[in-house]
Amino acid sequence: MAEKYFVECACGTQVRVALHEAGTDKACHSCHRSVRIPDTITLQESSGDPYPLIRPIEKINRTLQNKEPPFDGLCHHCDEVNAVYGTPVDFNVLVKREMDHDGGIRPTITGSIVLEIAAATEFWENHAFPLLLCTDCYYAFESDRNNSRFKKRIVAISFTTLFIALLIIVFLMDPIFAAVLTFCSFIGLIIGAIFKMSHQKVEPYVIKWLSEIRWFSEAIIMEDEYKLTIGPSEKLKKSKS
Repeated sequence: MAEKYFVECACGTQVRVALHEAGTDKACHSCHRSVRIPDTITLQESSGDPYPLIRPIEKINRTLQNKEPPFDGLCHHCDEVNAVYGTPVDFNVLVKREMDHDGGIRPTITGSIVLEIAAATEFWENHAFPLLLCTDCYYAFESDRNNSRFKKRIVAISFTTLFIALLIIVFLMDPIFAAVLTFCSFIGLIIGAIFKMSHQKVEPYVIKWLSEIRWFSEAIIMEDEYKLTIGPSEKLKKSKS
């Protein structure tokens, strides 16, 4: 859920503003007078942000550690009922990438040349936190997860069926061309799998649910490269009083 910031106009209207508008003037939608927007820290403090000076992902870590909102035990979706289930989230952020070498064509001692692929060392930072859900929201979340899996299976089966049908037709017409098509498709699948692993996209339903956690939307926007995975949901252990 994206942060909401408001500034009160002289007419009493609460004008909604964005964080990037801090330090500027904005017209009130009610009386059309100019309203001065304060600095970013003041805006964040006015929205109840206890940690306005640190990164959004660090706010998540801090509130999780201190068991403060949004990790005070309430469901992240409805924010009204105590959470019963927890879904583990791993948010890995690329901190730094150091180039080992830039690749290119290099000569060898035998007089030949070799083509080297650019290589780099990557440093990742892991942030783990749970998505907390009450019973009703948990079932809605699992329904979205199962629907996403079902859609991916249907797409995979459809593409496989179409490819096999095309291959049979081509083979009946020209066996040599069918063999070349099969080989090229196999190479394409390998390249596609490697590309997907290195540029893993987050499924829309995951972002929709995780955006219910305060500061998560800002955290994911701020990071250039990240890997986001969610584990199986489990019932939360009741704390001993």
